[in-house]
Amino acid sequence: MTLRIDRHALGKQVVLQLVGNLRSEHLDELKQQIKAAGPDMVLDIGAVALISVEGVRLLNSCEDDGIAIKNASPYISEWMALERKTGPKGP
Repeated sequence: MTLRIDRHALGKQVVLQLVGNLRSEHLDELKQQIKAAGPDMVLDIGAVALISVEGVRLLNSCEDDGIAIKNASPYISEWMALERKTGPKGP
């Protein structure tokens, strides 16, 4: 399964709904979509089945930038919290 990015407008707010598997090869496209959506946007990740560590780091970065992450599964929420505590591992 690949990743689909659905874009919905709710008034002035843009919702990017991610469906499928968020892997490292999808990050560049997702970053472009986020940039194009503007400052008033939400990432709905309720339909993300699998995610890479790079995807988790991107979600944390989005939250740090004020982007709301909605409908995260417990496993993704826990992984995001764990990644914030431990951070990326260096060589």
